[in-house]
Amino acid sequence: MKISKVIATLQQIQAKFGDIAVTGGAMVDDIPLSEICVTDVEGMEVWPHDPNGVAGKNKIDGVFFQ
Repeated sequence: MKISKVIATLQQIQAKFGDIAVTGGAMVDDIPLSEICVTDVEGMEVWPHDPNGVAGKNKIDGVFFQ
């Protein structure tokens, strides 16, 4: 993922959720950053997808990089 895409994604997150913390993630040498998501306090993704249908049910925890 290019820096410009990371910055644009983080700006979208900030506009929607405010100035939330970066709470986790990992990168390794042979696998580049591929996803940035917002998780709730239960560790469930709520943005950009809500695969478990939990958005709005729990407090937002922060941004997670994968």
